[in-house]
This record gives sequence, C-alpha cells and structure tokens, in this order.
Amino acid sequence: MIKKALLFTLFCGLTSAYAQQKKALTHKDYDLWKSIENTQISKDGDLIVATLGTATGRGDGYVKIFNSQSGESFTFENGYKTNISGDGNYVFLLRKPPYELTRQEKKDEVKEEKRKKDDFFIFDVHRHRLVDSVLRVKKYEIPVETSGWVVLEKYKDLKPEKDSTAEKSSEKKDTLATKKSKNLALEADYALVYQLKNQRIDTIFQIKDFALPEEGNSFIYSTSDKEKKRDLGVYRYDVRQNNTTALDTGRFKYDKLAIDKEARQLAFIAAKDSTEIDSLKFELFYAQGVQLKQITDTLGRNLRENWELGATQNPYFSENGKRLFFHSRPVRQFNTDTTLLEDEIPQVDVWSYHDKLIQPEQKSRIKELEDKAYVSFYNPEDESIVNLHDETLDYVLFDDNREQRYVLGYTHTPYAVERSWEYPWIKDYYIVDTQTGNKTLALEGISSNPDLSPDGNFAVYYDQDNKEWWSLDLRNNTKRKLTDNLPVSFYDEENDVPALPRPYGFGGFTEDGNVLLYDQYDIWSAHLSEEKDPVNITRDGRQNNIEYRALRLDSQHRNNVSYYNNGILITAFNDIDKSESLYSLNSKNGRKQAIVETENSSLSGFELAEEEDVLVFRKQNFQNYPDLYLIGEPKAEAVKLTNANPQQSEFKWGMVELVSWKAYDGTPLQGLLYKPEDFNEDKKYPLMTYFYEKRSDNLHSYHSPQPSASIVNMSYLVSNDYLVFVPDIVYKEGKPGESAYNAIVSGVEALEEYEFVDSENLAIQGQSWGGYQVAHLVTVTNKFKAAMAGAPVANMTSAYGGIRWQSGLSRAFQYERTQSRIGKNLWEGLDLYLENSPLFGIPHIETPLLMMHNDADGAVPYYQGIEMFMGMRRLNKPVWLLVYNDEAHNLQKTKNRQDLSIRMMQFFDHYLKGAPAPLWMTEGLPAVMKGKDLRYDLNEE
Repeated sequence: MIKKALLFTLFCGLTSAYAQQKKALTHKDYDLWKSIENTQISKDGDLIVATLGTATGRGDGYVKIFNSQSGESFTFENGYKTNISGDGNYVFLLRKPPYELTRQEKKDEVKEEKRKKDDFFIFDVHRHRLVDSVLRVKKYEIPVETSGWVVLEKYKDLKPEKDSTAEKSSEKKDTLATKKSKNLALEADYALVYQLKNQRIDTIFQIKDFALPEEGNSFIYSTSDKEKKRDLGVYRYDVRQNNTTALDTGRFKYDKLAIDKEARQLAFIAAKDSTEIDSLKFELFYAQGVQLKQITDTLGRNLRENWELGATQNPYFSENGKRLFFHSRPVRQFNTDTTLLEDEIPQVDVWSYHDKLIQPEQKSRIKELEDKAYVSFYNPEDESIVNLHDETLDYVLFDDNREQRYVLGYTHTPYAVERSWEYPWIKDYYIVDTQTGNKTLALEGISSNPDLSPDGNFAVYYDQDNKEWWSLDLRNNTKRKLTDNLPVSFYDEENDVPALPRPYGFGGFTEDGNVLLYDQYDIWSAHLSEEKDPVNITRDGRQNNIEYRALRLDSQHRNNVSYYNNGILITAFNDIDKSESLYSLNSKNGRKQAIVETENSSLSGFELAEEEDVLVFRKQNFQNYPDLYLIGEPKAEAVKLTNANPQQSEFKWGMVELVSWKAYDGTPLQGLLYKPEDFNEDKKYPLMTYFYEKRSDNLHSYHSPQPSASIVNMSYLVSNDYLVFVPDIVYKEGKPGESAYNAIVSGVEALEEYEFVDSENLAIQGQSWGGYQVAHLVTVTNKFKAAMAGAPVANMTSAYGGIRWQSGLSRAFQYERTQSRIGKNLWEGLDLYLENSPLFGIPHIETPLLMMHNDADGAVPYYQGIEMFMGMRRLNKPVWLLVYNDEAHNLQKTKNRQDLSIRMMQFFDHYLKGAPAPLWMTEGLPAVMKGKDLRYDLNEE
C-alpha cells in the first residue's frame, strides 16, 4: 500500500509538473482550432471524406480522404465542397486560395475579378492520387447516381497582359471560330463538361444556369448575353453523344430549370421580350426528350381564372416523373397612381387591428409574401392539371417522393391574430386528394406537425390538448388514439413553462409500417392500421434511467428509421452519468446489440453507408474534440479517422464533473463544475457561473476555444485558472427571477462549502434569457463581484409590448406562454411584470455590470439594454454597454467576437483577479476614436 501510495504521489507530481509546462490559452490561439465541417461516406462504405476548416474562418483547412479497405488516407490542403462519385471511384473537390493570399489581395484592393479563385480537382481512389484539375472554378455539380462526368462553371478568363514581344504571325493562325470562343471566354462565365474516362472536355459559352439529374447522361442548361442583358436560349446536352440540342431560343428570359431523376423529362419557365423587367410574364414549358410543349401561357392556359404562373419557385418532378409540380397565383392588381414622382409617394406603414399578421411580421416576411404562390401539377401521361393548393391553405405537406394519393395542407389564418399572445400556435389541417384537388377538413386547431406514413395512407400527430398521439387515416378521414391507456406519459413530465407540454418525440416509421413514439425513456412501436396496443420495444429504459431514441439517417426518406445489422439503430443516453452509446435493436424481442459503448462520452454526427453496415460517427467529451470514427461491424473496435486538434496538448486544459445540491425550496438540482487541468484543492480559484435553462446533460460536450458570440468559453476560463459552474434551473410560473435566484445562488453557496472556491471572487454571465437573469440577480444579491449580461430584458412592461424584429413577431406570447414564464397578460399580472423587471431594482445594485446589446438585435429589442444602462448611469452605478453595429442577437462577425472575448475577459480579470483595468473601462472609447483605437491597453496607474 505504501509503495502504491508513493507511486500515486509521484505520478500526480509529475502530472502537475507537466501541466505547469503547458501554455494557458490566449485570445490569439483561437485560430489554431479546426472544426469538422462536412463528412461524406460512399454507398459501399469504403470511402470516407471529411472537410476540416478553421473554427474562426481565419486560416487554412484541409480535406481528408480515407479508404476503409486499404487503410490509406490522403490529405488535400484548403480543400472543401467535396463529392464522392456514384460508383465511389472518384472524389471531386474545390480548393480555396490560401487565407493569407486572399487577405493580402483585400488589403491591396485587388479587383474582385482578378483575385485568386477556387480551383477544381479530381482524386482517383484506386490510383490514390489527383488526376486532373481546372483553374478558376465558380461551382461544379455531378449526378448523384450516375458516374463518369461532371459539369463545371468557370469564371470568365482573365484578359492577358499586353506583351509587345508577342509574335504577330501566331495571332494570324487563329481561326474566326477560335477568336470568337476566346472572346466569349473573356467576356462571360462559361461551363465545361468533363468526362472522366477519356478526359474529354466540351465547352459551353455564356452559361447562365444548369440542372443535373440524379441519374442519367444528359442535362439542361441556359445561356445569356450579359452585354445585351437578355438570355439566349435553353438547351439539352447529351453527354454520351457530346452534343447540344436547342429546346427553345429567342425569348427574353429563361429561368428555373428542372430535370427529372432519370433525365428523361425537362422543364423551365420563360418570358417573352419585355421593356419592364419587374413585370415579366412567365410561361411554363415541358420537354420529353427534345419535344417541347408549352404548358401555360400569359393568356391563362391551364391556369385558374385570373391567375398567373409563379416566377420565383422552381418547377420540379416527382420521384417517378409522373408529376411536374409548378406554382401559380392570383393576378395582383394595385391601384397605383403613375402620375406621382417618387418623392411625392408617401412612405407609411398602416397598422390595423384587422391585420392577420402585424406590420413588422409582414415586413420581415415581405419576400415570402410577395412571392407567395400555390402548388399544382401537370401529368405528362394524360396532360391533365391538378390544382392542390389555393388561398384557403398556407402550405401543402408532401411525402418525400411527392407521389402519394393523399397529402395534407394547413392554414393558420383562423388563429393568426391570437399568435401574438397564444402559444403553441395552432393550425387547421385538410386532407388533399391529389387526383382531384378536393380538400376535406381533418384536424382542427392542433399545434403539432403531422408526419405522413411511407405507404401514403396515414398521418401521425400529437394532440397537445389531450396529451396523446393519434393516427389519421387519410383515405376516410378517421382518427384513432395510439397511446391510450398506457402506464407512461408521452408528454414532457418536467414541463415548467405556462403552456401545454410538448411530446417527447416521434421516432419515425419502421420497415413493417409501424410508427415509433417516445416516452421519457423508452421507444414504443404502434400499429397504424390495426387496433393493437403499442409495444415498448426497448423495455428497460425507465428502470435503468436510459433514454433510448431511434436514428433516421436517410436524407432521401427522412421519416424512415435507420437499420444496422438488421436491427433498428438507436442511441442510449444515460441520465445518471450523461454518457451515450449506440445499439442495434431487435424490435421483436427487445434485444440490443452494442455497436459503440461509452462511459464518459457523447456521440453525434452519424453517417451510414447506403449499401453496407458501415457507420461513421463523432465521439467527444470535455477533454477530447469530437473527432471522426469508423466502425464496420458490431463490437468491432472503432477506428479513429481524424485528429483535428493535436495542438491542444500544448495548452493547459481542464476537467468537468457533475455536481448536485438542493435549491432553497428543496428541489434537487444538478449542474456542471469545470476545473483547471492542474487543479489544486489547496488553492483558491475565482468562480464564474454561467447559466441557461438546463445544461447538465452536456457533461460530455467539448468546448473549442473560440471567440465568443455572446457567452464565456469554458476551455479558455479553466486554462486561465477559473472555475466555471453551470447550474440547472427549474422555474415556477410567474416567478422567473425568483426561480433563478432559488437555483443559481443556492448552487453557488453549495460550492462555497469547498475551500478551493474563492468566495470573495464570484461572477455571473449569461446571454439573452441568461442575460435577463444576470440583470435580475444583481438587483437582489450583492454576492457577485462582477457580472456580464448579453442582450438582457430590463423592463418586462415595455418588452411585453415590443417586437422581435428579426421575425416581426409580437413578444407577448413568450411572456404569457413560453420562456419568460409570466403566464398572464400585462393587465392581469402587472405585479408580476414589475416584480420580475430588473429596471425597478437598479437602486439596489452594487455589482459592476458589463452588458452587450447590439443595434440589429432581432430577438431582444436593443432599447432594453439602453433602459438598463441609462438607469444605472443615472444612479451612478458602474456599468458598461457594448453595442456592435449591424450585429444580431449573437455576434456573427469574427472580428466582433474577438473584440467581445477580449473586453469581457479584461473586465472579469480586473474584478476577480486584480488585473489592471483597460482604458476602455477607465476612460471610455469616444466616438472620434472608434475604429482607430481599440483601447485595450491596461491602465497601470
């Protein structure tokens, strides 16, 4: 025992010494971190392609190509936008210019057309090398299923620099055709049709657009004369014959190209010559082979009376090609006074209580509303038209193949006004017969979105009023309760908002036609057509605190359950230790075959090969980045494919543990406590507390060091000797502020029992809903030495009547029914709105407060931050407000994220670590200095 203890002591000492040699993260290190941005797997599972870019976008990334059969891998610097050919023999990709080159070109103000562009490359899997490349490529496309060819759109060629030494004789050798081709290549973008077998390249000049089939050897494209500002025509290109056939020429504009799955049918819309671009009248054309038919015209052919073809929606074909879908709408007429000059037309928004949508929502959705059109389809076999959709419905929901006899359409119009304060929002659903276009009311006033069964006969939906799952037989408009008389609940049993609880979820449809539904832990299988009770197919979830969920990985059929080794592919989340595993489930006997089992990790990023049981996934915990893993059979050891961030070993990192305590009202709660890598129980650490709803399930989540969009970064903090506490919060209706205090402060006080927590240096930080709680807490407790609130609501009385400007929605519904949890309107619960508004508690604040509230915030009105700032300024309370111009609720621009990260940590380091304050805190940042002096310098006086 003594030797073991001594060995343990020595090991700990070595570990501690090693950790001390590592560097603490700085704000300059963010660009080192890579992120896996895209993963693809070939049909047979032999080929896996991953794209890794910089997390900040500043720097260069790479593509990694893995061959699971040979074990070989290939790295391609700056690659992205990858595609695997249908036969798995090739990988196509683009290469970005080096980041520093692009940066330098911008500094040198090089004209956009002369800057370095993306290049295109082809990787031969069998020869394990690049076999060809094309420079200055704008985009490329390949058929999903057919292999052997690719279409590339190139930027117009750069004009060669004048060379006085050029031989004039060589110029004379050019034919007229060659000169014309060169001129066209210099004047406009063009396309290349590249065939892999013989490396043949054909050129399409003056390319405008093209559309490729999923499978087949022809495609449709259009051309345009940019100098004359008109289109030239639309064409069919046969790849095997290397020839082009004109489908139509001579019209003013060709748009919205479409091609069916097997390249047998084409469609497009076109407009005749017009002097007014905004008033172009489009017509729909259809071609089978090269035989062109006009489906609609400007006189109303095949359209409803006083209707016109929609010009902004693409026509598209159903999976079997028997339906060509298109959009049309009523002709709009405006009583416009054309005699007025532009500066004589008043610019006014007229708000009316009759409006179904308030004016801000209309303005937010103006493009959608202007372009609104309704679905019909053309049947090429009998040349009939079926109108599925009109102004009585907002949208129509199709199955993935768009071939079902019955579909669903819905409208929220009867309930549109109440959307400003009611939630969940409800709709009426109609069954639409696609053979006749007839509509029958089926579901009235429901909040869920029904899912259509693959056989086309049923829809499955959750009724929030009676908290049960139902099936709807689309053939006869009959309903049946699926979850009747079961010993478990299928709704959120921990719901703590003043609205009806949501369901735990829908798991998809199985191969035998059943539907999977979730309770809190288990998966239940329900028959759609037979009067049978649902069966618990996972069986032991509730007794073992395991949350089972089915995976649906087929992007083509997104409601279908995925299978692995003949079983349903399911995840298993352990509610006790927060770990996650992966199993194949036999739905008949409940047996589970382990595929991936973990004790301290979470799983994500699943990709399943189409034809083989080959699975790619990502595994992570706080210490380990979610790298890519491959597994080819159950119980086999997963192969790690990527090591995205090896530089992490050079830096001090940390650890995380689950903590538990009881709130002041006795509610048992959980939270996360992050500690530095070289944590020493005998040392005191400042404690940062961050919160947003419940976060304890994220125990095994990785946090890349990166500039902040709005919140603190766990990795940065522990690397710089902070503790970080993330408590779960449970709310009581009408008491969001009190509930936050009950959970957060009780949790902090529970941690203060540990000697390593420095009770003299505590801080809190939160964004949005978390920002509100920060603002509230500093009015009711002086426990914290510093606080930072992002986009906080300061005054619930004014915020209640405000607008979420990004969506244009009234904010009232979220106070009455959702996150703000007041549960009453302003007049019924005025006392609650006042009690929960930080603005009215400002006289009690003693905690220095840093806020961020951006002037283009589309979620929380910018004036909320101003109200808080102006109140604290009036009472001479220490407060700073960061306003990033033209920025959203959470910062989008890397430069601003970097700035926030620096200022936020300078603020906290000053108050919690005694670091000198920066000049922006002590002296401000005058408007005349904006953009010239960041004032990060520390005031050493």
